[in-house]
Amino acid sequence: MTQPKTEALLKKINYLEAELDIQKQILFSIPSAQKSEMEKTITIIAARKKEIQLLRQELKEHDPAEYDRILVFERAITEFKKIAMDTPFQSIINRNIDEECFLALQNGNNVDCLIKACDAEENWTIITIDGQIRQFPSEDVAEKPSKKNENF
Repeated sequence: MTQPKTEALLKKINYLEAELDIQKQILFSIPSAQKSEMEKTITIIAARKKEIQLLRQELKEHDPAEYDRILVFERAITEFKKIAMDTPFQSIINRNIDEECFLALQNGNNVDCLIKACDAEENWTIITIDGQIRQFPSEDVAEKPSKKNENF
């Protein structure tokens, strides 16, 4: 179970990252003629990034294992995005709270995942619940992709 201080740090980081995303959207919506508004928003973005960096450093010092776990997932997401740039996925399904996400294999096993994506040749790429990228050729997978992007 997560320690209360670790949980509080993660909540703060999550909140600031959400605010950062909103500020980036605001920045993109500001007309280019409004330089002062753009500068103000850029200042807010820089401040939030600094706050996130400081909180992440505090998390690293307080709970190195949790910090390392987060890095594993961030690397997996980055790798997944790189794969997605080169492989147009036909179906992407992600795990939601209180829902299952697994890939059914021909050998009868299921691989638990956070995200699973299928390309046009029905080859699958997943991020496991441990934050690992795994790829499966179509002949190893028992399930067929959905016809649309679900839950993503």
